[in-house]
Amino acid sequence: MLSIDHISLGCRNIYEGTERLCEETGFGQYEGGWFPHLGIANRIVPLGPDQYIEVESVIDAYSPRTNPSARWFYDQIEGGDVFIGWCLRVDSHDELTWLARHFGTDIIDKPLRRRTDGVQRNAVRVPETIPCWQRGLPNVFLVEDLTRHPAAQPRSGEKTSPQGITWMEVGGTEKDMRAWLGDGALDLPLKYNGERPGVYAVAVATDEGEVVVRRTAVTQPE
Repeated sequence: MLSIDHISLGCRNIYEGTERLCEETGFGQYEGGWFPHLGIANRIVPLGPDQYIEVESVIDAYSPRTNPSARWFYDQIEGGDVFIGWCLRVDSHDELTWLARHFGTDIIDKPLRRRTDGVQRNAVRVPETIPCWQRGLPNVFLVEDLTRHPAAQPRSGEKTSPQGITWMEVGGTEKDMRAWLGDGALDLPLKYNGERPGVYAVAVATDEGEVVVRRTAVTQPE
């Protein structure tokens, strides 16, 4: 079964953007680490026990000169906060294998994020992340052990207890998403606005009621 795993919120300043998001929502945060091959770092804002927003910024000032993915990310955040992309998850190899066949791609089993303790585990996924985000569409990760999930780790500054995503507003139509993901798209709590693909809003249940985070959606290449 497909589940929403995390959303990337691109900001010009990772610290200011995270602080502002947490002041707005009451959610906690912690230092997530960095992506050595992209020149990008993140802070993680849990939305419940197994979902989160990763607030991301370009931290290598020169990576946009040589890395096309970093350049694309850099261009997206020029005007301020942007929901850069989103990722789903499955919990079995069989599901991921089916999706790999559906997408017509191999399963990618390579490292991504290096944590602050220096650990860099492989992230098993289909298809590759940035090309999906450039289209405003999600890719899918395999997450077998939720006890090690980024949202399950200690955080600071939490004033409101988040209890998971209740719905997300995305562009396109249900038909578009079903064509991309298969029938599993029907299990996702999505509201479609018919605009360009991407994330427009994320609603989270809390102990004090629903909190909605709304930002600009990613812009696709010409």
